[in-house]
Formats: sequence, C-alpha cells, structure tokens
Amino acid sequence: MPYPTNLSMARDVESIIRSGGATPATIAIIEGRVHVGLTDAQLEELAEMKKPAIKTSRRDFPYVVANKLNGGTTVSGTMVVSHMAGVEMFVTGGIGGVHRGGEVSMDVSADLTELGRTPVCVVCAGVKSILDIGLTLEYLETQGVCVATFGESKAFPAFYTPNSGFTAPYCVGSYGQAAGLVHASGEMGLAGGVLIGVPIPDAEAAGGEKIEGAIRTALEEAKEKGIVGREVTPYILGRLNELTGGESLRANLALVKNNAKVGAGIAVELATMKGGSYVPSVEDVHSSGPVVVGGSIFDFVVRLTEGQINLNGGTHGGTLQSSHGGVGRNVACALARLGQGPRLVSAVGEDREGRDIVREGGEAGIDTGMVLVEKGGSTATYTAVLDSGGDCKFGVGDMGVHAAVTPDYVKGKEEHFGSGSIVVCDGNLGQMTIHTILEICKNKNTPFFFEPTDIRKAVKPLLSPNHSAMTYCSPNLNELNSMLSTLPNPPAPLPSLTLSTAAENVQLIASAASTLLSHYKLGVVLVTLSECGVVLVRRGSHTSPLPTKQNMEYGAGISAVWYPCTSPCTSVVSVSGAGDCLSAGFISGVLKGLDQAGAVSAGMQAAKISCGVSAAVPDILEEGCIDWEHQAEGQVILVADN
Repeated sequence: MPYPTNLSMARDVESIIRSGGATPATIAIIEGRVHVGLTDAQLEELAEMKKPAIKTSRRDFPYVVANKLNGGTTVSGTMVVSHMAGVEMFVTGGIGGVHRGGEVSMDVSADLTELGRTPVCVVCAGVKSILDIGLTLEYLETQGVCVATFGESKAFPAFYTPNSGFTAPYCVGSYGQAAGLVHASGEMGLAGGVLIGVPIPDAEAAGGEKIEGAIRTALEEAKEKGIVGREVTPYILGRLNELTGGESLRANLALVKNNAKVGAGIAVELATMKGGSYVPSVEDVHSSGPVVVGGSIFDFVVRLTEGQINLNGGTHGGTLQSSHGGVGRNVACALARLGQGPRLVSAVGEDREGRDIVREGGEAGIDTGMVLVEKGGSTATYTAVLDSGGDCKFGVGDMGVHAAVTPDYVKGKEEHFGSGSIVVCDGNLGQMTIHTILEICKNKNTPFFFEPTDIRKAVKPLLSPNHSAMTYCSPNLNELNSMLSTLPNPPAPLPSLTLSTAAENVQLIASAASTLLSHYKLGVVLVTLSECGVVLVRRGSHTSPLPTKQNMEYGAGISAVWYPCTSPCTSVVSVSGAGDCLSAGFISGVLKGLDQAGAVSAGMQAAKISCGVSAAVPDILEEGCIDWEHQAEGQVILVADN
C-alpha cells in the first residue's frame, strides 16, 4: 500500500483489535532486531520506507538480522516470530500459495509449508486469485493444515471475491467455534497451524469481477516483463490499484479491517477457553521504555457542591463521575501522553471495565501486553470523596484483583524490568511482589520509583531487605509520616502545611526526609505538598545529575531544595490525579536528561494541567504542553554530609 494509506491502515487495524478486546502486536524487523509490537513512531518509520525493508520469510531471517536491516515479514515469517513469542494467532490480508503452473515450476509459497509445521492460527481473506487456488488447497491438505471458512458457507474466499469456486473442508459460524479449532489443535500438540478464510464484506465484493479482470491484465504484463518469484505479488497489487482506479485498494483495506475484527473476536474466545488468568502475548523484551507496575482501577469521584462532609446519615449535594484510574495506570497513561512509551504490568477482571481499561490504555500509547485478565474476577474499583474545594477526604477501594500480580508472575517478566529505563511501582501490589521487584531492579541496575498510594501502603518497600534499591519515592506529607514511623526512633509527626506556614516548616520536612533517606539508603525522596510545591531531598548535590540507568552514581552528602508552587492552577476541578501526573512529568524529565530543577518543573506543569479537569490524566496532556527548558525556582534548605 502507498504511504500514508499504509500507516492509517496499520493504525486502524490496531484500533479495531483493541476495540474487540484483544491486544495488537504488529510484527516487523527494525535494524536487525525482531519486534513483536511496535510503537507509533516505528509504524510510521516503516510506512514511510525511508530505509528499504526486505520481504522476510523464514529463509531470510539470518541475512536480515545479521546485517541489521529492516524487514517486513511474510505470512511464513510472521508465523515463525509469533510462535517464538507465544502468540497463537495473527491476521493478515491473504496467504501465498501454489503459483499457476506450479506443478511444473514447483513455485510454492513458503507460507504453505510453514502452516504445515508451525502451530499458529492465520486469519485471512483466503488465497489471492493470481494463484492456483485448487492446487493450494490440495497442498494444504497434504501438509495436514486444518482449513475452515468463517461463516455459514464452505466456499473458500479468494481475496477480492467471497467465492473462489473451491470449497474448504469445514466452516465455522462463530468466534467460539473458530477458537475451538485452535484450542483443540494446541491441546493435541499438533505441529501444524490452522487457517481461517474470511470472506470479503458484501459491500466490497460487488466490484470483484472488475478486479478479477484487472488481475488477468496485470498477470500478462508481469509475464511480459519477466517478473517472477516473490516480486510478482507486489507488482500485481500495485498495478491493480492503477487499473481499477483505486477500487482494489479500497477493497484491500476493507478486507484487512474485517479480518482484524474477526481475528480479535477469535483471540478473545481462545483466551477464555484456556481458562484462568491470561495475558495477551504482546511482549517486546528489548523495549527500553519505562515499566510501570501497579493498579488499574475503575474510579468513582464524588465531589460535594455545598457544605462540609457530615457523617450523620444525611444526603449531601454533589456530583458523581467515573473514569479509569489506579496510580500505576494513571502514571503509565501520563508517561504515554508525554511520549515515553511505557509498558504496564497490572491486573483487571474479566468484565467490561477491565476490557475498557486495556483498550483505552492501548489507544493512549501504553503497551498493555503484560496486563493480566483474571478469569471470573472483577476489575478493581475505588471511590474518592472530595470536599467542595476538590480535596480528597477519604476513599473506599476494592483492590483484590491486584493479588494476581504475584512474585512468580513478576519473575517471569524479569527481562522486561532489566531492559526498562526505569521501573515505576505503586503500593497496590502485595508486599512480596514489591520485594521481588526491588530485588530484580537491584540485580539489573534499574532505577526503582515508588508511588506510595496511601498511608498504609507507603511502608511496603521499607520492609524489604532490598529497600536500598528504591532510587526514588514520591510520598505526600501523610505518607511521609507513615514512612517515618518505621524508623527505630521515629520523629514526631510533621504538621500539615498551609501557604502561610509552608516557609517555616519545610526545613522540618527536609530534616525528617533526610533521616529516612540515610537510614534506608534511599536515593531521592520527592515530597509532594499540594499547593505548597515539593521538597526534593536526595543523596548528592542538587546540581548533580539525577540517577538514571546509565548513571546510578549519587555523589557525596545530602541536599534538600524546596520548590514552591509559583504558578498554581486558578480553577481547580480535582486534585485526584495531580500527584500521578507530577510523578510522570518528573520521570519524563529524568529520562530526557533534564537536571533536577528542570525535571521538577516538568512534573509541576503536568500536575497543574491535571488539576484543571476531572479526569486524573487529562486528554490535553501531551509532550508539547510541557516547557521542557523551564527551570523550577527553588530554595536550598539543607546541605549535609552522609
């Protein structure tokens, strides 16, 4: 397909798959590295073809990988990679087959032999009519491939037409029946794949005869020009678009999108049949983006519109809004909007709320391939009660599903943690799971950023023998008090701050946080103080680089800087997501290589945007909204030896 049609098609297909409740993973080779799941930037790079991409079948992998080239995988190549990655099915336009005259030339597509030896289901619009469809079906039978059409008819489709004139051995009338073939094949340990032929939608099938005539013309041209082998199909498809005035391209787009819809439906049914928790297998172990581990929650926000909260059984006037939340999910979403390409490790229930969280996360740019879907479980819910000023007074949460993120599950993703630029963890996880993540980060030399979530959960990493692996943490004042209570000689609780008392009390906060930092050998404590700004206490000078995966050196001494909020939000709607956006902005600044004042500024800008809307992570938050060159104004309030 020509650019930019190919790019919009790829994006549309991924969106369709997400809407169907599955997770897309476009497969390609970029600079010799095989990717299962692409970022939008990578999709665009391949679509523009600024660097040529080699058509890559099984035979071509050694050459493409060894020479660090770009490659677009054929059906055969995609099956090879899918099987390696544990992906059991994929969708495509059509498969290759036996070329006309193949009984003499032996020109048989590697797609057919791959289907005979690799246990992956291929969902397609059948075989292109430029091939010998009868011989192709015979060859598939010889290879032991289970072939079925999707629908009530066994008529085998031929790409642009729903009926090639040949029949498949079987037909399946539902997603569940199709998934049953794949599941049974896997249970029996059969070596070959399953082929599901999906007829082109009726609305696009009407022009089939015109397109078939154009195919015959293009075939004659290819023969006259001496075009043979794997170059035939690209030539034919390109000429079809010209000969049909774009009609073949429109039909091509329609059938690919329809295949994506059907494939997503089959994938969801297959995952359900396998039972228990399942993870959409969309993993790029070599991605260097941040890994976020934590809660994905369906949030309800109750805000009073008059008076104060009275717990006397009376009715309060107010508003009720719902949205997707959870500290881990919020931070991941904000990081995605700020261009960081995060991967989310979380758990949701097998319900509408869970499907929506996964789908919208993918649409926002989060890699949701490691989100567990707990069979029979319910997605976590949280209700926050805000006063008329927008401050959260208390909350009620049902977080049981997060127990599915076990230490063993985390250990199975160790390579992801090792490849990540930073691991962000929230307090919704179990104590032993957090301990395991700290241990992995310590061994992999990966920065660990802890979001405490609430006062009860704030202490979890401090109870681990690996507490010194906590590079960053971002408690609010109440959470800091909770963390301080774990010290052998805990100080008196720090008092609440107001704008009028902040200046005289930030020194106490810095001193207490430095004691915590020294005792547990932490790296950076970022204390969030709402409208009073933040206090950043760290090992090393405030002018030293912040710790990153490339440089985990802190420097000597301890320093603390108070960054007052010099540009507050003038019309606060909700502060429920301000802390999460602040952390995401700060982390993005660190990953961009900003200094301390620059990273703090990025965090405070993101928090300000969040305060002005009801959603925890605003749709308007994006990389271009942040002035990355701005420096937060700070006051040095502590310089001490370790």
